[in-house]
Amino acid sequence: MIGGIILTHGTIGEALLDAASSILGEIDNAYAFSTAKLSMQRLNSRLNQILTERNWSDGAIIMVSLMGGSCWNSAVAVARQYPHVAVVSGVNLSMLLSFFTKRDRYSLLELAEIIREDGIRGIAKFAVESH
Repeated sequence: MIGGIILTHGTIGEALLDAASSILGEIDNAYAFSTAKLSMQRLNSRLNQILTERNWSDGAIIMVSLMGGSCWNSAVAVARQYPHVAVVSGVNLSMLLSFFTKRDRYSLLELAEIIREDGIRGIAKFAVESH
């Protein structure tokens, strides 16, 4: 099974994981935590700890809130040390639901692309045009 780590600014990741759990039921092999009050060194250490302790044989995907921010920078720095870790930015509920329902059917790289696409597909706009 591919493991999942949700790394966000603030408690967004925990809230998204709770929301996914309320829809799908109990979720295992997933962690969510915030960059709040963590130095880059502590953030990298926490990611390394999770990846080392879990030793997911099928790999792991780190889903972060924003490309280019501290979440992304830390995740990419850590992912470079592991052959089977991918990083995907823009985490949202559509992406998480896709990840949890498809992670047993696809390889790491296929799943990373699928959840990226599903995360984008989950973004829409509705507006009533006034005359």
